[in-house]
Amino acid sequence: MEYLLSKDDVLKLSYISQKIVDKQLVVGPGGNISIRTNNIMWISPSGFALDQIQEDQWVPVQIHNGQSLHPTLRPSSEIAMHLEIYRNRKDINAIVHTHPPITIGIISTEHNEIPAMFPDFVALVGKVPFIEYVVPCSTELANSVINILQDPAYNALYLKNHGLITLGTNIMQAYYRTEIIENAAKVFWVSKTVGTPRALLEHEIQEILNLEAEKYRQKLLERG
Repeated sequence: MEYLLSKDDVLKLSYISQKIVDKQLVVGPGGNISIRTNNIMWISPSGFALDQIQEDQWVPVQIHNGQSLHPTLRPSSEIAMHLEIYRNRKDINAIVHTHPPITIGIISTEHNEIPAMFPDFVALVGKVPFIEYVVPCSTELANSVINILQDPAYNALYLKNHGLITLGTNIMQAYYRTEIIENAAKVFWVSKTVGTPRALLEHEIQEILNLEAEKYRQKLLERG
């Protein structure tokens, strides 16, 4: 194969793939992840469970024209969504798309957001917009996604009745955003069950963002 993924990148992708499955953020062959290396996107193959992907099964795709370079395997059926993000967000080098059950359950009701109720959500995720249901694996979905995520203020997006997309400068940062959002969904769910949820106020959010410790932690995550 002409294009080779570095050993370090393979290990990171394999580690994150296993974490996604272990945390039950997808089931079966659901979900897809990718990273950018120069002008190539390496994406999970279509039809594979994330924890079953072998070293030579990550599919290289040319970002500028969408041409798959793997001799036998197809890229994920959500390839268009990944390509549009990389083409429009030069600051992004990793994408995680999962189907976290509690997040989907909450955003697919009248709730269009999961409120910020603890510091990690504020510091590492930020504001998360949503889009209404669009048929998966479609050009329409890719267009709806990039209409929102072309804005560098956003690094995550809720897909109603579908799932979640998180972005990062590296795969660890993108994954942590997924994990934190699903944890926020759990916190919101529990708080709704036992009482009235208390979201952090705007001045409290700003205080968290101004913490030197949080700024340092964000820099570390951006380095990968």
